Amino acid sequence: MSVKKQILVILLIFFSYLLLGQTKEVIKASLFKSDSLNNITIFTVVEEMPEFPGGQDSLMKFLLNNLKWPNEADCMGSVYISFIVEADGTLSHKGILRGICDPFDKEALRVINLMPRWKPGKQNGIAVPVKFVMPIKFALK
Repeated sequence: MSVKKQILVILLIFFSYLLLGQTKEVIKASLFKSDSLNNITIFTVVEEMPEFPGGQDSLMKFLLNNLKWPNEADCMGSVYISFIVEADGTLSHKGILRGICDPFDKEALRVINLMPRWKPGKQNGIAVPVKFVMPIKFALK
């Protein structure tokens, strides 16, 4: 099998997983230590994914304008923040999914807490809560 065909097969398997595999996920309250999530369906993939106001470019500008390099930090890498974009666009259940060091983890969470309401995700034309994971990369230019 040629390299092009192998790549095509891998891509088809990947996109099949995204489309057919995981369309929603029920998150147990113990995961976020909150009773408010009992028996609520939190989607991970929807027809219209949540979006930062103004789109990807606005999100990048927001992050560049608001992120500050912690003086006491000497590590670099990506902090993965997990949150839920609620049906009204507010962000809830914000937390560090994978951090790099405490100062950067706190800074990434601080900036997420500054974010405005997002355009909510929609399934069948109805706004629904969607779990979102965002990497924030800290690196020297």
